[in-house]
Amino acid sequence: MWDIYNIIREIEYTFRVLKTDLDLRPVYHKTDDAAMAHLHLGLLAYWLVATIRYQLKQKGYKHGWSEIVRIMNTQKCVTTTVENIKEETISVRQCTELTQQVKQLYNIMNYK
Repeated sequence: MWDIYNIIREIEYTFRVLKTDLDLRPVYHKTDDAAMAHLHLGLLAYWLVATIRYQLKQKGYKHGWSEIVRIMNTQKCVTTTVENIKEETISVRQCTELTQQVKQLYNIMNYK
């Protein structure tokens, strides 16, 4: 019974976080297809969050989703695109240096 309670509590917590981070608030759509698309995107976001948190917990990483988002928000990338005189498009992508906490999360998730 305690395990079921914890599962329900975790699902409710994740949806609260998604409402804040993804701004998933009640939205009134004009068509049923738009409402279903909104619902499916919300469920997909939940599935991604739950999968990431599950994988991190399996490796002993116990931080909540809000903390994970805070840590990962320190990683930024900027892409600059210019066109030269030959009308060729040149793109340069520059990312910030990884913090120790971001490196730890990448290593736990086996992300290269």
